[in-house]
Amino acid sequence: MRITPVLLAAATLLIWHTASAAPICTTGTLASYESLGSAGCTVGQTDVAGFATVSGITGATAIDPSTLVITPTAGTSDALLTFSLNLTATTPALDEAIFTYTVTGPALLSDDIALSNSSETVDGAVTDIQNYCAGGQFGSDGVTGCSGSATGTLLTLDGIQNTDQTSLLGPHLLNVTDDFTLDGGTAGSATGGKFSDHFMFASPVPEPPASILFLAGAVLAWRCKQQFARRAVDV
Repeated sequence: MRITPVLLAAATLLIWHTASAAPICTTGTLASYESLGSAGCTVGQTDVAGFATVSGITGATAIDPSTLVITPTAGTSDALLTFSLNLTATTPALDEAIFTYTVTGPALLSDDIALSNSSETVDGAVTDIQNYCAGGQFGSDGVTGCSGSATGTLLTLDGIQNTDQTSLLGPHLLNVTDDFTLDGGTAGSATGGKFSDHFMFASPVPEPPASILFLAGAVLAWRCKQQFARRAVDV
C-alpha cells in the first residue's frame, strides 16, 4: 500500500513538534534563564535562548543576575519580556546588567524597548540600551561582529526617552543584548525599575491539532507495518 505525501508530512511534523518543543517560559531570574542554556524556553510562538552575561563598562559594578526578575507575556502575534529589579545606585556608583540572548520563531516584524518605574535625583540617570542583530548573532562580546543581515541600537533614558522601536524585515532569528545601567552621577542617585523587550511577528500558519498529528502518525506506522508484512510473504 502506498504511503501518501500527506501522511508522511504529517508524521514528520509530529516528530519535529515533539522533538523541538521547549519548556514554557515562566517568571524567574536572569540567573535561572541563563541556566536554560541553548535549549531556552517558549514565549507564545517564539523561543528565547542562550541567555548569558557579557562584559560591560569598565569600572561598573555588575548587577547580580539573581536579583533581576524576568516576566514573560505571550500574545497571538507578539512576545514580551519584562525585566525588573529594586536597586538604587548612589554617587559615585554605576551599576550595570548587560546580557545577551536570541529570539527565534515566525518572521519578526518589529522590536521595541521601554523603560518604566525608575527615578533619579540631581544628575543620576537610568538607561537601557539594546543592540540587535537580525538574521544572525553577535560575537562573544554581545555587541559587535553581527553575522546577520542588519544590526542597530535602541536607546531609552528615563524621563527623556522611555521607548524606542525598529521595524524588521521578517528574520526568523534575532540576537539582542540589553545594557541596563543605574548611574548615581557625581551628586545624585538612580533607582530602577523595569525595562522590557517587545517583539512583534507575522501570524504563523496554525498547526494541526495534536490529536490529528498523532492519528496520522499511527496510520502511517500501521501502513508501513502492513507493507513490510506483505513483502515478507512475497519473499
